[in-house]
Parts: sequence; C-alpha cells; structure tokens
Amino acid sequence: MTAMGIGAAGGRPADWMREAALLAVAHHLGDAETGYDPRAGWPEHAEDWRPLARRAAELPLSVAGWIEAAALAAERFPDAAAAFSILADNAGLHLPTPAVFARIAVAGLGLGHDAALAAALVAPQDNPRLELAQPPGACLPSAQWGLRLTPEGLARSFRGQPRMQGDFIPASHRPVMLRPARAAARILAADGTLWLRSPSRRMTLQLAADLAALMPARGFDLVALRPGEPLPLPDDDAPPLVVDLFALETPPRIPARQGSGALVLLAPDRFDAGRLRAVDAPPFTPAEARAAWDAAGIDAAIADALAPRFQLTLAELLAARHEAEILGSLADDAPGDRPDAARFAAAIRAAGARRMGPFVTNVRSEVTLDDLVAGREIRSRLADAIAWREAQRRVWTDMGVPVDAGESQGLALLFSGPPGGGKTFAARCLANALGLNLYRTDLSQVVSKYIGETEKNLSRIFDDAEAGHGILFFDEADAVFGKRSEVKDAHDRYANIEVGFLLQRLETFAGIVVLATNLRANLDPAFTRRMQFVIDFPMPQKAEREQLWRRNLPRPGWCEDGLDIAMLAERFRFAGGNIRNAAVAAAHLAAAENAPLAPRHLARAVIRELEKSGLPRGADDLGPLARWLEEAQ
Repeated sequence: MTAMGIGAAGGRPADWMREAALLAVAHHLGDAETGYDPRAGWPEHAEDWRPLARRAAELPLSVAGWIEAAALAAERFPDAAAAFSILADNAGLHLPTPAVFARIAVAGLGLGHDAALAAALVAPQDNPRLELAQPPGACLPSAQWGLRLTPEGLARSFRGQPRMQGDFIPASHRPVMLRPARAAARILAADGTLWLRSPSRRMTLQLAADLAALMPARGFDLVALRPGEPLPLPDDDAPPLVVDLFALETPPRIPARQGSGALVLLAPDRFDAGRLRAVDAPPFTPAEARAAWDAAGIDAAIADALAPRFQLTLAELLAARHEAEILGSLADDAPGDRPDAARFAAAIRAAGARRMGPFVTNVRSEVTLDDLVAGREIRSRLADAIAWREAQRRVWTDMGVPVDAGESQGLALLFSGPPGGGKTFAARCLANALGLNLYRTDLSQVVSKYIGETEKNLSRIFDDAEAGHGILFFDEADAVFGKRSEVKDAHDRYANIEVGFLLQRLETFAGIVVLATNLRANLDPAFTRRMQFVIDFPMPQKAEREQLWRRNLPRPGWCEDGLDIAMLAERFRFAGGNIRNAAVAAAHLAAAENAPLAPRHLARAVIRELEKSGLPRGADDLGPLARWLEEAQ
C-alpha cells in the first residue's frame, strides 16, 4: 500500500469501502420516506460512521486511492456492488458513481462534498487504472456514471502482471551507446520518467537496451502503446517499463509520478516531452556500429567483414545470429558448423526482409551485371555506384571528409527512361552486386487518403531499411516524389507536405535508395539535387536489341536452326521489356505444341507486342514474319 494508491492487493481500503457502502444503504433506505440532502452525508447517523472514520484515518491513503478502493470493492464484493446500485438509484449500474462516492466521503472520510465529487470526476484522467463507464441506454450526467477498474487496474489489484501486451527484454550486454545511456540513467534515477527520442524507432530501442544494461534489473518490460490505450505505469521494485509511442499520432498525457517505478518512453522526435527531460538516440558512429557486433557475441572475423556493410542494432544482430544458426542446421555442407560471413550475410538479409512489413516486396533475382544489356555509359555509372558504396567507410572515417550537420552517408540513384528500358532489371543487378535485398515499395499500401498516414508508412520503411540489408526501390517514383504545386486547396497543401517529408528523409537516409521513373520531368527538382547518380536508360539500339533477343530466347536445342535474330533486332524497335515478353510468349507457344521454337511462334508473339505498344503491324512492318502469320491463320 502506498500513500498515493491502494497497492497491488488493496485489501483493507476495499474492505472499508464495502462496509461504508452497506452502512450507507441502511441509512439511505431508512431515510427514503423522510427525505435527505445528498450533499450532507448522513449527519443524523454520525455516531454510526465514527468507527469507520477512525479506521480511515489510520490508512495513509489519498483521495485518489479511496476512489480506486471504491471501484475495487465493487469488483471484489457482490454485496458492495449491489449497495452501490441502490445508492445510485440505478438497477442497471453496479458500480460506485462519483456522486455516491462523494456522499460516502462526506460521512466517513470527513471530506467536503464538492471537493470529493470533483476528485472522483477527474480521477480517470489521472489514473490509468480507472475509467468512467456510461450506463447503457441512458443519458445521465457524468456524476452518475460508474467508476470502473480498467483491465490494467484489475490485473494490478488482483496481483496480476500489468504486462498483458508486453515482453521482458533482457539486457546483459556491455552498452553500445555508452555516453547517451549514462546520461539517460542519471535522468531516470532523478526523475523516474524519461523520454528517448529519435526519428528511428530502432535507435530508441537500442538506447533503451543500453540504459537497462546499466541498471540492476538488467532488462526492461516493453509495451507498444496503440491509439486509444491508456498509458501503463510501472510497478514499484519492477524492471523499468519501456513504452513504445511510435504508433501514436500525438503524445499521451503523462500522469504525475506514482511510486518508485521507472518509466521510459520511446517517441519520435516530433513529440514534445514538455516538462520531462529527454535524451536523443543518434545514429551509430562507426565505433558503436562495430561494438554492437561484439555485444552480440559474433565472431570477430565475421564482424570485421560485415560491420561496414550492415548497420544493425544489437536486437537485429541477435535475430540474425539465430537465423544463421537455423540456416546452418539446414545446410548440406557441414551442418552444425559455425556460420561463415556469407551465411551470416544471408541470415541478415532473410531476417531483415521479414521486418520490412507489408509495405514492400522483396524482389528475388539471380541476375548480375553480366546479364545487363546496356551501353557503356550505363555500365560505367553503375560500377561507380558500387564503388561509391564499398568505399564510403574509408571516405567518412579514414580520409576524414567532414560531415555536414544532418547530412546522410547514404547512396541515392535515379533511373529514368521509357517503359521496358531496363530500369528494374538494373536495380536487381545492383542489389545482387552489393549482396543486398531489393525492396520494391508497394505504393498501394503506402499511400493513404488519411492525413499523416502516408508519411508514417514511409518513415517506417526508411527506418527499417536503414539497417543496410536492402535497397529501397521506388518504381513509378513520380507517384510520391512528384513536383510540389501552388497551394490552391487543402489537398495541395498536404501533398506538398508529403513531398517535403520525403526530401528531408532522403537527406538523412543512410542506406541505398533507387527511384525509377518514366517521366523524369515529373519529379520535383529538389530530388535530383539529392541524387548521387542520375542514369538515363534510352531505347536499345540494334546491337543491344539483338543481344536481348539472344539472351531471352530458349537454349539452341529448343530453337529451330536458322532463326533470323538480326532481322528481329533491326525491324522491331522494341524496348528490352517488350523483347522479353515476346520471347517468353513464343516459348510458351512452342511448348504448347511440343515443338522447337520456330518463326511461326515468333510471328504470333511479335504481333501481340506490336498491338500492346500501338506500333504499326501491317505486312510490310512484319517483313519475313508476315508469311508465317498468314500460314498460322
């Protein structure tokens, strides 16, 4: 029992409130015929109330604690619940109302009626274990609503654990972000409540783990707060309670500190901590990034090879290590051996893809830059992009190039060109060359009609991808990276806000992002300035078209001899995507006949692509393929 609340069991105050409710009912029923003043208690029965008043004086309980005791008595004792119903003159409500509590407080606690009524009305705002329940089917003033324990209040009062939606996260490692963790520990010891702020949820979780590693509990209870849920409060002598606020639009109201429990709030940096002190969770320094691998107990040789490539938090590294062990047990080559760097990198990519959520699709492909049919300039720029990424650690650390405030160390590329020109294919080749996943953003899931939802979805994508296990690929990027326009209505204003958010996030993104667009002119010019590489993919020339046909047709044994590939390349000025479609369609036609691919199959496939592309498809346009098409008809 504490001076502020009724503690975990709350037995004696609830017992007192039960006796008070039964005594009040006896007086209430006896005075029904003679009338009574609800603001005065039962002054004519003062002698009956004196023993209860003396016992109440011996209990070091605040008014808020007595209000919670009344709600608890209704849960513990059926006769008390029935008494509250009679006192409220409401057969459908078996809870104490603020008006009933105020009258009992006058008679047994020596409080003024108005002060007690006001305290009961505002108690649910200050105590997340209480709520006001409106009686069903009735329009009554709030003073006649029921005071009821919330699920958290029930769990706490009946010796349950208030972590219905949380988990205990152990923290026995050596802190990675030592300096901010020490500052946070000093503030938490002095204030009992602490904000950890960052644009990145990942980094606030890392700092919370480092903070817990400095405390005796060596761990923390983690609860993700959803919209509409009350803020839970920590128990005394329990591990720190860490509450994740990243799913909320606005910060919750923080009640006054109760007890000695430690409360840590993880919040996006747009939230104002108000009167509470806050510590920011910055991105890893190179030394901290390497320290996270050591804290996870990963082999030094693997850490040296992969730490510059993957910027993972401790929790992400532990998940990857577990994934690597599973992959090792499934491997045919030396199962059970400790994973090497390649297997550990595969585990990081697999675990990272699962964390990305429903907003992206992990594009799986085995193509390499050797498979890319493109001009010398495109190949040269892609090679420069790969070298940029591989050399960035030396540039920003060893070479001492200064980093401007807020500047990212990421890599951004813009691919532009007509449909089917190879932009998506080049992105797949780039991802495989760097040994990363390719995350194609699903704009149908990201873009929302509700204000602020699009930015929240994009923020989560950028945050998760910042670990470095994948490339963010925005196909048809002008849908979300379009030009800002003159503000003529609310729609224009919020569309411009989305573009502004993307500009800022792209500026600070430490990973790799690729934007692909068919219409480069539709992009906001500010995005182009933030691109390290802008690569145009023009329509392929004759030599490239011939190479594309040969690459996409079946192996020689499945094709008739003498196919005129040079004629196809010269006559049909297709983009790479159209050539791929035609070659695949022709292969299906041949397979359906169980025959080698022949000119008649190519003729039917080519005419389909000409129809889709709106290109001329007369006999003169088809050339030698025309007679094969006539024979097929």
